[in-house]
Amino acid sequence: MRRCLAVVAIVPLVLGVVSCSPDPETAKRQYLEQGNSYMEGKKYAEAIIAYRNAIEVDQRFGEARLSLAEAYVVVGDRRNALRESVRAADLLPNDQEAQLTAGVMLLLARQYPEARARALAVLGKDPKNSRALVLLGNSLAGLKDLDGAIEQMEEAIGEAPEVVLSYANLGALQIAKGDRDAAEDAFRRAVEAAPDSFQAHGSLANFLWAAGDLAGAEAEFKAALALEPTSPAVNRALAGFYTNQNKPAEAEQYLKSYADQDGTPVAKFALADHYVRVKKTAEATALLSSLTTERGAFGQATLRLAALDFISNRRAAAYQKIDEVIQREPRNEQALEAKARFQLVESKNQEALATTEVLIKVNPRSPRAQYIRGVALETTGAIDEALEAYQAALAAVPSSLAVQEKLATLYLATRNVRDALPLTQQLVKARPRSAPLHLLYARALLQSGNVENAERELLALAKVAPTSAEVHTWVGMLYEAKRDTKGARRAFERALELNPNADIAIAGVAAADLAEKKPAAAIARIEGQLAKRPNDPRLVMMSGMAYAAVRDLPKAEAAYRRLIELDPNSLEAYGRLGAIYLEQDREEEATANFKEMAQRPGATAIAETMLGTILLQQGKPAEARGHFERAVRADPRAAVAANNLAWDYANNGGNLDTALQLAQAAKAEIPDNSSVTDTLGWVYYQKGLTSLAVTTLKEAVARNASNPNIHYHLGLAYLKNGNTAEARASLEHVLKLNPAFPAAADVRRALATIAG
Repeated sequence: MRRCLAVVAIVPLVLGVVSCSPDPETAKRQYLEQGNSYMEGKKYAEAIIAYRNAIEVDQRFGEARLSLAEAYVVVGDRRNALRESVRAADLLPNDQEAQLTAGVMLLLARQYPEARARALAVLGKDPKNSRALVLLGNSLAGLKDLDGAIEQMEEAIGEAPEVVLSYANLGALQIAKGDRDAAEDAFRRAVEAAPDSFQAHGSLANFLWAAGDLAGAEAEFKAALALEPTSPAVNRALAGFYTNQNKPAEAEQYLKSYADQDGTPVAKFALADHYVRVKKTAEATALLSSLTTERGAFGQATLRLAALDFISNRRAAAYQKIDEVIQREPRNEQALEAKARFQLVESKNQEALATTEVLIKVNPRSPRAQYIRGVALETTGAIDEALEAYQAALAAVPSSLAVQEKLATLYLATRNVRDALPLTQQLVKARPRSAPLHLLYARALLQSGNVENAERELLALAKVAPTSAEVHTWVGMLYEAKRDTKGARRAFERALELNPNADIAIAGVAAADLAEKKPAAAIARIEGQLAKRPNDPRLVMMSGMAYAAVRDLPKAEAAYRRLIELDPNSLEAYGRLGAIYLEQDREEEATANFKEMAQRPGATAIAETMLGTILLQQGKPAEARGHFERAVRADPRAAVAANNLAWDYANNGGNLDTALQLAQAAKAEIPDNSSVTDTLGWVYYQKGLTSLAVTTLKEAVARNASNPNIHYHLGLAYLKNGNTAEARASLEHVLKLNPAFPAAADVRRALATIAG
């Protein structure tokens, strides 16, 4: 006997080992009893193994499968719980408990028709079974059970340290598109069948709440509480109900009851989070501090305390607490995530990036990790890598609006309208009342050249958000696109009334001043802003243009030199600076200056590019070529030199493969510049890659529709590609834009070829 007991003691640890009894019926019953014993002792892992041993003996042992499903529920393994509960119900068609258990698991899995079928199976034998009626109502309405319905309230948003402790409210709870009337009837029949069942009243309350009948829901919740005042589930539901109604005082008493009666860390965290929301920091701190000593709660409690420290500007203490968690639990994703977010808020961008690298190593598939990594990369200027991170996050969770918005914003910033536009369309469809998302959509429309629809969106937004400086700024940019200077000025000035530091609006008004021949006003406006933001490239460019307009060439020169320091890839800055030297007959002085500059460490590429630019403007392309080549050797990312060199090779017998590499490198650095895009398209044309040439040159035209040179190149590409109608339209447009176009004779010959 002792030998048999010794064997039985180790049997639950090994699947497939049978009892010392030769009778399978006895063996499976022994395993079932062992599992039940383990369940009573809260040894859930051992219970699961015992039940699985019973099933190994008899695959059709429905009772063991039902018990195994319940064990999986306790440990939170819903997938296996669903599988085993459905198998048990199929094996035990007359067992109401098995049918109801399977029905609840199917409901949680959102398999509403299947859950409804299980409820109807029970009701067919017992029409007044209140649990079956509740299951039927839930399946018809598409709701979860009482606890599940408020589950979202307990999922931390965690998008920023300021809201690390905030929770999604129950406004997200909605009735699915089911049979609402039939669902309500089922819930009310459950209450009639079991008027003393707090679960029946609670389920009806939950349904009425979701349906918008707040008074009815409150009454039913109170009825459930009167029947079972110590029920954690009912107290928890009432707390959620009052929190959702913005009645924190009423919610607090039920959260306290929930925490006292349930006694679990989950319940206590719910109360602590309430204290944080209502700014009872002392109570929150005390409760969270006590939770740090409870088993399994140290990490969450410490992270919440760290968030409180951070919000209260005790930053060192916040980091210390997070590091304590990471030291104990190096793979704690929440701790690493919180640390990265704190670092981002403090503009410790490189440190945040390093933290996200660790986070990604811990869980490469985590969409939240990829999202935070994207934010960190974006703040450090690594835009391409940020896009990859956001794309990885979106691939993992395609429905994430936060990731879609990030991606759309970044696509627009990099002039990738093709990918931005469909994302913004999805966003406004998902949240039709969101003004920020409609603004994002309007920006995408405007950048794609769809001025008419952009105008509709922006003017509607101006009515909905009349005090938004950003909206008025974009209305100004809309009018700029329509060449309506007066309309643009009005919108930009309104934006500045609302926000005197709106950069784009400042530049917009200055541009209007210049367009209206009021350079003094533009200079005064720009200089005032430059005193506050001396490193703003757009303001520096505008100042150079304004100084040049009033013939203050020394100041214009200084501004363009400063702009090149800020943005070494600014084609316009090089061109305007070179023009100033030519206008003043200072080529020799400028050349000597830049030759000296080329000898300085780190300045070679800029200096050689400027020397080449001056020679180009002097009509000496062969001499300019050497300087551009030296610039590219010094810095392969010197986009202006690469672009000019690619153009030279393409037009003057250079190596076209090298020209293509240079043009692609320039495009990668300056993706939204029409001249750079034109160069790449022209290289494609010269190499005979006409389809690529057409696509690229169409993009260049979209970026600068008033440039006859680009239309000319596109017309030739269309012609070579066999698109004669499009070629004719493009070439005719060249002459419309500039009847004295330098290559007008070539344009007319090409048109004659098409006509002939």
